[in-house]
Amino acid sequence: MKKFICILLCSILIFTATGCAYSVPEPMKYPDYRFQSEPDAMQMRMMAVQAMRDILCIQWCTEKEIRYRKNGPVNNKTFIHEPGHTYAGLPYSTANTGIFQFFEYYNPKTGCLEYEGTADELKMELGSSCADALLWGWSAVCNSISGGFYPVMMVPKYGYKPVGNYTYRQNIGSYNEMPSYAIIDNNPKEVILDAYAKTLPADALVTTSDNHAMMVIEAPVVEYLPDGSIDSSKSYLMIQDQRAGGSSSFKETVDGVEIAYSGRISAKYTFDELYEGDYIPVTAAEFTGEKAYDPATVTVSNPDCNNLNDLTNLVVESNYPLAVLNLIAEDTRGNTKILEKTIIGGSSMHGVPRSYKLAEMGELEQITLAPGCKLKLEVVVSTGERFYPIEFTV
Repeated sequence: MKKFICILLCSILIFTATGCAYSVPEPMKYPDYRFQSEPDAMQMRMMAVQAMRDILCIQWCTEKEIRYRKNGPVNNKTFIHEPGHTYAGLPYSTANTGIFQFFEYYNPKTGCLEYEGTADELKMELGSSCADALLWGWSAVCNSISGGFYPVMMVPKYGYKPVGNYTYRQNIGSYNEMPSYAIIDNNPKEVILDAYAKTLPADALVTTSDNHAMMVIEAPVVEYLPDGSIDSSKSYLMIQDQRAGGSSSFKETVDGVEIAYSGRISAKYTFDELYEGDYIPVTAAEFTGEKAYDPATVTVSNPDCNNLNDLTNLVVESNYPLAVLNLIAEDTRGNTKILEKTIIGGSSMHGVPRSYKLAEMGELEQITLAPGCKLKLEVVVSTGERFYPIEFTV
């Protein structure tokens, strides 16, 4: 049965007998996270904040109820999206996908996101968790982080950098080898508080105690005691995050329309609250100036591909996480059709890869096309850019 998920971009929502109709004067535009010139570290930080904010703020509603149970650390939590309500943020799931996968089903003319499939299929293909949302924000501007998207933790071999001067075991191979409370316990409190005070926008705050990740959105507010030490009860950070609290955890009313967020676009945490929650701050090399910004690139293993057999054996690679691959056919009259669509990520994948074998896309050799038809491979990466590395005529 077809499920229609609709983006609501205005304050008027009308349901008719045949479904839902929308007045969308300005449908949401496809995000563009490219820079016009070489960015500095703060420009990259603020773009990462914006990219994650887009994931948290996209507004949508549904014609029919979407109900599913999430897999993973908050297993068996039920998420319900009902007709007549407006929701903001990508669905909370372990699909490990970002806004560009979501946009593949979005109709810019109507403001609707049209997804064919059940709610259980949706949760496997679309949506993000706290770590996914944060890392999709990071991956819009930086490519130094590798490894899986879940969970975010201080694993140096994957590119994570400490914020501040706390000590940790640098040869850890996965997040649970050194949980955040162990780092907190092995460092003086003033060292951890000083690390909070050194955070900047786009830095992450992560904890294994609550299995959660948040992004800092503003410079910290730091208050001091008479002896010069940090007043942890009055010092604070502002963050944004995606939460597992359900689809209606955070609500606001705009022009009479109640919007239910699956995350928070602005929340305040005192240093005391962060410390008690075992949060440690981490960042990426691009944000510290240790690594320059890399423009996105896409390459293919056989740029001279000129038939379906060659296409089947093709490997696509990028220096940023891949988001979507579309195989598009154009007939001799200029009509186009997507033959195969692959959403990169999803619960069936571990993280979001930077390479993909087209042999996994489907039974490409079974595709039959009329002579003169043009085939084009479209590749979308996490920066939002679209590449067309292969195009040939049958």
